[in-house]
Amino acid sequence: MGLTQTKLHFAIIRGTMEGEWIHAIRRAEKAPYEATIANPYGDYPLHLACYSGVAPPELIRALIDAYPDALIKENKKGRDPLELAAKNYSFTDPNRAQVLALLRWYRPGSSNNASTAVTQQHSSDLLFNSNNMFCDSPPEHMYSCSAQCVVCLEEVATIAMKPCGHICLCLGCVPTTMRKGLCPVDRCEVRELYQLQGDQINIHMSMCGSDLPQNVPVENF
Repeated sequence: MGLTQTKLHFAIIRGTMEGEWIHAIRRAEKAPYEATIANPYGDYPLHLACYSGVAPPELIRALIDAYPDALIKENKKGRDPLELAAKNYSFTDPNRAQVLALLRWYRPGSSNNASTAVTQQHSSDLLFNSNNMFCDSPPEHMYSCSAQCVVCLEEVATIAMKPCGHICLCLGCVPTTMRKGLCPVDRCEVRELYQLQGDQINIHMSMCGSDLPQNVPVENF
């Protein structure tokens, strides 16, 4: 993992060895400038946390809050934090999907203008960079799980999970549901989202044995 240069680096390595992370979290909050310093191997504190494969989401979020640019920094081996976390967090780790969701989509201080449908709902929700979250290409296979969103049970489900392909969320429920980075149907890791367009919505509704509500124009989705 390289040599440490700051107390924050040391606190993260200590947490990795001892399984106690409160000191690292407090250090990131007390001395956020240390999150901007890389060690001789090009590893910022966020890289070290992702190397560990066991750092909790609370620490990952604190480090991103302290230095968001670390998300796109590559160390001297050419690896960024997302790549390191995807490699080192076990698929059986209950925090894996949430950590990857933070690294993919959480951007502190980001705001969406009125024309963007994904909005911040609560301070505890992810602040989404929607350009990174939604993709232009649909999943290889899509499955019509429910005409209504499986979370609010009210709005039309128009969001497909990728790669699993379950169409199960409305746009309004994306921020809170994606905090954990899991599909609400099969609990698999979500890497991207795809929003149904035009006739895809009508086909989805017909597969569910339902019709699009008359008071909701297709172009709103």
